[in-house]
Amino acid sequence: MAEAARADAIARALAGESLTSIAHSNGVSRQAIRGLLRRRGIPARIVGKLTEDQRSEVLQRYQAGASLGQLAMAYGITEPAVRGLVTRRGVPLRRVVHTLRHEAFDELTSDACYWIGFLFADGSISYRPKHIPQISVGLAERDRAHLAKLRTFLGSTSAISAPNPAHHSCQFSVRSHQLADRLVTLGRYEGPTDARLVESRDFWRGVVDGDGSMGLYRRSRSAPATMPQFRLVGRQHVLEEFLGFLRTQGTSGLSVRPHKSIHTVGTTCGPAERIVTLLYSGATVALARKAEMAERIMAAAASSERRS
Repeated sequence: MAEAARADAIARALAGESLTSIAHSNGVSRQAIRGLLRRRGIPARIVGKLTEDQRSEVLQRYQAGASLGQLAMAYGITEPAVRGLVTRRGVPLRRVVHTLRHEAFDELTSDACYWIGFLFADGSISYRPKHIPQISVGLAERDRAHLAKLRTFLGSTSAISAPNPAHHSCQFSVRSHQLADRLVTLGRYEGPTDARLVESRDFWRGVVDGDGSMGLYRRSRSAPATMPQFRLVGRQHVLEEFLGFLRTQGTSGLSVRPHKSIHTVGTTCGPAERIVTLLYSGATVALARKAEMAERIMAAAASSERRS
């Protein structure tokens, strides 16, 4: 942070604004703001507090229907802090009942296959004794809209977390025995992957949106033309299944290679074009930025064919 930004952060803290709000507006972590104040000799106890007028506003807005999450974001504090204020003031907490399509993955439609693939790549399932299993997925803040699409597909009213200022990420999670057990049964953690998923381009597009990359690159700085590249990382048996799928679609000759603690499949030029076209041409759901790159790769391939 520049010195002017530091001075502004200190002034806002002294005025009573929360560390979370100050950190978010400066694109740094809450701990960074706390450290700044400590180095300047400012006691932490005077910051991150709501004024009495603000507390009254929070209570009024909560009683008028605002959610804990909405109030936390509006006042730059945590949701547990809002909950604590509400309960300490004797205001009954509203019971929130979230909706969810627990059967969303029972039928392997094209959209279901896509989201299963995406969760296989980027999602996690946690089982804890005496708790309903939780399915979670975290994405970069720029991909928040994709989490909103997943939430819509699942028919969920659970909130997507506010962006984390330190990591620029957000998270979405739901709890469901049926969804979690279904994902595990289909092969999320123990192979092999269900054969119907292996045969689905929608499933593999979801996997690539989670763990793959693609792009157009020049062979050298002076080269006029670009070449496409495609890469997917993951567990060895999943990548072997991906290569098996590609062979059924006419693309062969690729191999799975070790990459640090995992494995990778990569290719360029014609094979990369064919894979991208196979997975993304006419797709109804995909991660926006990867779908855009896929369109560029397909357009470049079409342009090259017209010139030849």
